[in-house]
Amino acid sequence: MTRRRVQPAVGAGQGAQLPGLPRGVRPYDWALAQLRVCRAHAITRGAAEVVVAVIDLGYRHHPDLEGHLWRPPGARRGAPGWDCADDDASLEYRGPGARTSAYFRGHHVFVAGEVAAMAPCCPIMIVRVAYGQPASWAGGIRWAVAHGARVLVIPHDYIAGEASTGTPRFYQGTDFAYPDDNPDLIAAMREAGERGCLIVKGTADNRGRCVASATAALSMVLAVGSANRRGEPADICASAAYVAVGAPAGQRDVPPRRGAIWGCGGDRDYVPFTGGCMASGFAGGVAALVWSRFPWLGQQQLRQVLQNTARPARGVVPDADGWDPRLGYGLLDAGRAVSLHPERLPPAVRLRAATVRVRRSAGRWRLEARLRNRGALDAERVLVVAFDGDPTRPADPRGTLAAPAAPLQTRQLGHTIARVRGLHETAIAIALVQPPPATVWLETCCLEPATPAPVHRTRVRRR
Repeated sequence: MTRRRVQPAVGAGQGAQLPGLPRGVRPYDWALAQLRVCRAHAITRGAAEVVVAVIDLGYRHHPDLEGHLWRPPGARRGAPGWDCADDDASLEYRGPGARTSAYFRGHHVFVAGEVAAMAPCCPIMIVRVAYGQPASWAGGIRWAVAHGARVLVIPHDYIAGEASTGTPRFYQGTDFAYPDDNPDLIAAMREAGERGCLIVKGTADNRGRCVASATAALSMVLAVGSANRRGEPADICASAAYVAVGAPAGQRDVPPRRGAIWGCGGDRDYVPFTGGCMASGFAGGVAALVWSRFPWLGQQQLRQVLQNTARPARGVVPDADGWDPRLGYGLLDAGRAVSLHPERLPPAVRLRAATVRVRRSAGRWRLEARLRNRGALDAERVLVVAFDGDPTRPADPRGTLAAPAAPLQTRQLGHTIARVRGLHETAIAIALVQPPPATVWLETCCLEPATPAPVHRTRVRRR
């Protein structure tokens, strides 16, 4: 029997107190607890087939990442990725402040450490890109996809204006990326989506302003909002119409000991970070765990499982669909997502009979009810039809093709098409063409292309 090597946890085996960490703090501690990683690791710690590329500005190796990094197939040694800025295997950040900035020394390894802590058995591919070199961003995505990456974590956004002026427009008083600033980057992201990859990005670190970033809004991108350690929208949180879920990112208005996330640093130490970049690394790790558990899921199906198993965030009042522009459908829950039984993935929509009500307003009749989806995947089209009798029972068994029964004894009263999120429910309303009888029959049928479409019938007395 072949045994799979169990990768060590980040920060494990180094004594009670790790260098650079405040007393009582462990690497990525509260963030992993918020994501319910212990529960997830009881089921899966990842799979070697699910490669996660961290595409960032420059990597320095940390001992906690030993054994977690990707290697070319068949190679025991060699670079764990590629430097698409310098077109070599150097991988380290080169640019202004390289020696003095702890941010640039530590950022790439910090995010890679998040992925290793979340999905320790998923190989982490290191890809370096650079500001001032727009071609490196598209090149980095294409390199990662060509070498087998399935999840692409891109913590930073390409900042508009630098290619033409040398200074990002953000620092000249305007806002984040525009789609015409680096069109080849957009093209490369679309190509990755067509190859089935999931791209993960934290939403812009914009202190609650409502802004749009074209690279985060693409359909193959999981845009992740920033949560603090209390599970609330952080003070660095963005507000955007495409935010899908929330993940730990830290809070800046409190001391780092409490508000930041502590993890691997670029000087083989441990450092605090806050920001949407942190949310992207954790979300990429959750995605890798779920794909390891359910490798047959498509990219959009994976996205649905992540969204539908998320739990409500604190301090948020979502809309009727359970969504909020800061943390999307809620906080990622790795434990809940990987705990699903495979049979619970396909849509399975049922009408809740106890919720059926018939109302009359302004001379018009309307039937209201709620549909529940017991599967984790969305049911995009559910047909619900109301009848004034049992639609399966012939009113007159003597009717024939030559002499049909007349008049009709069972009639449709109305119908609707609804969408129901996985593991959630939604309200429906059917406009009725005539006053309903005391007993109404309802047929519910899920119309998903790849899902069996059994009809579920419910008989209810009018209320």
